[in-house]
Amino acid sequence: MKRLSLSLLACSFTLALACDKAEPAAEKADKATKEEPKADEAKADGDAAKADEAKAAEAEAKHLDVSADKSGALARAAAVLETNDNAHHSDVLADISHHAEKLASDETVCKHIIEVRGSGELDACVKEQEHHVVLLGPEIYAQAVECLMDASTAEQIDLCVAAEKEAELLLHEKPHGDGLDEKTCTELFDQFEKLAIEDAKDDHPEVVKEILEEVRADVVETCMDQGTKAEVECGMKATTLAEVKECAPKMM
Repeated sequence: MKRLSLSLLACSFTLALACDKAEPAAEKADKATKEEPKADEAKADGDAAKADEAKAAEAEAKHLDVSADKSGALARAAAVLETNDNAHHSDVLADISHHAEKLASDETVCKHIIEVRGSGELDACVKEQEHHVVLLGPEIYAQAVECLMDASTAEQIDLCVAAEKEAELLLHEKPHGDGLDEKTCTELFDQFEKLAIEDAKDDHPEVVKEILEEVRADVVETCMDQGTKAEVECGMKATTLAEVKECAPKMM
C-alpha cells in the first residue's frame, strides 16, 4: 500500500511538471500566433513605403524627348564645335549644326554645374559635355542644357545628368539612321574633320582638331545609329565646309 502511494505521488509530480512545461509552450505558441499578423503588417508597411519612395523618385525624375532628334553625324560633329567657346565658329558651321551656337556653351554650362555643386574641374566637365553634345545631338542637348541651367541644387543636377544618360541609351537602342557601317562612318568623320580644319586655318585649327579627336568615337557611333546614306554621299563629295552646308536637307 505504501509502495502504491509512492507511485501515485510520483505520477502526480510528473504530471505536474508536464503541465508546467506545457503551459509556457502553449503561451509561446499563442504569442507567436498573435505576433504573425504584426510581422505581416510591418512587411506590408515596408513594401508600401518602398512603393511610395519609388513613385516619388519617378515624379522627380527628368526625361528628355528623344523624338526631337533631327541630326545625323555631320550636324553632331559641327555642334560640338559650335558649343565650345575656344573653337572656330562660322555661319557655315552654325547652319550645319542646326544652330547649336544659340545654346549655352559647354564652358557656361560647366561653370554653372560647378557653382551649384560647389566643386568640380572645368576642363574635365567641358570634355564630358562635348561627348553629350554628340551622343544626344543638338536638338536633345538643348533640352539637357535647359535642365542643367535651371538646376539650383546638386540633386537637380544629378537628375539632369541621369536624363542625359537615359536619352543616350534610348537613341542607341532605337536608331533612326540607315544602318551605316563603321568604315563608312569613319571615312565621313575624317572628311568632315579635314574640311573643318581647313575652314579654321586662320583661327586655331589645332583646337578644332583636338575637340573633334576627343569625340571621334562618339561621332562614328552616332553616325552608325543616326547617319543616312544620302548624308554620306553628299558629305564625301564636298570639297569645302560650305559645300557640306548644302547637305543640310539630307542630314535630317
